[in-house]
Amino acid sequence: MLLTLFGDYDAGAEADYVPTWQEFEEQIRDVLECAGFSTHFRKVFVAAGRRYEIDVVAYRFDTTLLIDAKRYGKARLRSSSIRAQARKHLARCGEFDRAFSVSSVSVIVSWIDDALLCEGDCFIVPFDKLEDFIVHLECYVDSINELDARDSILDNINENDIF
Repeated sequence: MLLTLFGDYDAGAEADYVPTWQEFEEQIRDVLECAGFSTHFRKVFVAAGRRYEIDVVAYRFDTTLLIDAKRYGKARLRSSSIRAQARKHLARCGEFDRAFSVSSVSVIVSWIDDALLCEGDCFIVPFDKLEDFIVHLECYVDSINELDARDSILDNINENDIF
């Protein structure tokens, strides 16, 4: 079902076709809707006296995904830039969570990056791997929660000078 969308917008075919940033955001929304998510597109909200925008807010069951779309080209250095954007997106998502009393999953969807990564609690997912990410979303979220729990335990151990 989702593969037909990816067939039209294969990241490996970038030389043939690169969507505009608006088309890229729309394709992300379309993939999420095909996967059964309800979406809000380009959601603007005000929190702490500041205006924020989330490219795609997606809801399914008790899961809320907050998506920031990044359509970087090959010539641009992406690694450090996308990690910095992930930190900004996490802050934006924190404001969204407080404003709407939810606990969201922060996701950056990139056009051409090669590997699924994580920066803090923000997933960085290449567009061509978005379908797999959605299918296995619970596993990814569980792995982040396990890492957070482990880090919390280690922080407590270090604070109490057990090591």
